[in-house]
Amino acid sequence: MRQYLNEMTVQGDLVADPCLRYFPDGLAVLRIAVETCSEQRDQYTNEITLCKEQHNAVLYGILAEQVAWSMRQGDALWLSGPLHHRYFRDAMTGRNGAVCEIEVRQVNMLRVRQNDRMPLSAICKDWLFNNAVSQTCTRSA
Repeated sequence: MRQYLNEMTVQGDLVADPCLRYFPDGLAVLRIAVETCSEQRDQYTNEITLCKEQHNAVLYGILAEQVAWSMRQGDALWLSGPLHHRYFRDAMTGRNGAVCEIEVRQVNMLRVRQNDRMPLSAICKDWLFNNAVSQTCTRSA
């Protein structure tokens, strides 16, 4: 049996501010779009054109919460994970659709603008953060 690799690595800028949501079981989920830019030279006119593409990604759990709290539109990040195709049917409109997205397993925040940011401790006053290797957080009673 052959071994195949399903891994996407993308480095780019956030298209919009992250919107964190939670599943009914309490698991955090974050859907983001990352814009990448590349330059291509036209072979006939020798002009350089800028090509921009958007890549959809989904993050789960503590990783989703960390990115949602730390990053805003225009911030740069590097993310990696398998590429998944998902099919759905919209219950309200009855429309069928398909989504191709990266299920992020690793993320690095490359450029975070610090102006107009509230510290995380001010946003989440009743959360206790453990900055150990496990990167866990628990809610205080």
